[in-house]
Amino acid sequence: MTTHTTALRLDFHGTRIDLEVEDGAGIEDALAFLATHLTAEEAKPDETGREPVATLRVHAFDPERLAPPAGTVQEDIYLRKSASEFFTVPARRAVVDAREYLECTKTGSRFVFDRTARVIDVTLGAGGHMDFVELVRDLVLKHQENTGAAVLHATAAYRDGEVVLITGAKGAGKSTVLLELVEHFGYQVLSGDKTVLHELPDGSVVAAGWPDYPHLGYGTVAKYPGLKEIAGIGDDYVPAEGHAFSPVGKFAVDPLPFRDRFPSAPVGVRVPVAAILHPAIGPGEHTAVEPLTGSRQEHAEVLRANVESAFDGANASWHHYLDDGRAAHADQRARITEILAGVPAWTLTGPGDLTAENVPPLIGGPAKVAR
Repeated sequence: MTTHTTALRLDFHGTRIDLEVEDGAGIEDALAFLATHLTAEEAKPDETGREPVATLRVHAFDPERLAPPAGTVQEDIYLRKSASEFFTVPARRAVVDAREYLECTKTGSRFVFDRTARVIDVTLGAGGHMDFVELVRDLVLKHQENTGAAVLHATAAYRDGEVVLITGAKGAGKSTVLLELVEHFGYQVLSGDKTVLHELPDGSVVAAGWPDYPHLGYGTVAKYPGLKEIAGIGDDYVPAEGHAFSPVGKFAVDPLPFRDRFPSAPVGVRVPVAAILHPAIGPGEHTAVEPLTGSRQEHAEVLRANVESAFDGANASWHHYLDDGRAAHADQRARITEILAGVPAWTLTGPGDLTAENVPPLIGGPAKVAR
């Protein structure tokens, strides 16, 4: 029997991934998750001359498919290791004849990387759509960095063709501030965890979002009508003491109903940065939004401290399909943070409740177009 295959192309601001998808491969949920930021279209001749980062051949699931040869020694690794068990992806890896074999042990999803052929074979187990998302995320972000992009640990709120970046360490309150802007000031979600920054030929910087699986603390979830239901939190839930503003005890929130509740920016936008917020929210009676002090160089250092990389971290080398080519564009990434250091910026402390009285007019003023 002939297996029917659909040819698709994923595109993210110059990064191309080709897909060859067998009927029954179970990729629909993964493509729905990625659809807020990556276009997935029927493959056509690419007149730009861009070569794909990889061709992903996505096969229908078979428990024996893509397994390494019998008797092959495998090592335990993680595609991702998180403080949340929900986001942790353990796996086994083996290398045979220059190919890397990976099996995600929770779902049974398998990947086989062939660097020479520029092909990655994929089969997804039950519930394995996020394994595929993790693969695409890693390939795209590494390629973006290898071609000069800077990835900032930041949420981003979109309105009127511009974005407000909200950057800081884990637990600083980035998601809370993002949702405040969306809920009360007519913004849309551009990015919920990381923002990809590009330098244009004219020396300006633009921001692109990245699809995110919301991971929100109880203090944030409880603020917005309907969000507790989306997160599966009952009215009888009582958070542990101190968890309302803590990075621990967070909830994974189903991204599809979340997007219905908090709408996303248009797919594929890449826009200038109008303002930057540096939150450090916590208990208090009032939210204070104050201009960021210090020199422009100090501002650049603050931003640089929040630049992250898919090449860094204990689990960054879960495959070796792409080499680390960041060094060739180190100057470009430095310029990106230096340019952004000239953007108006504020610190934000207190519980994080934003009103017309405490939000700078540049951020909280009326939208330019009716919504």
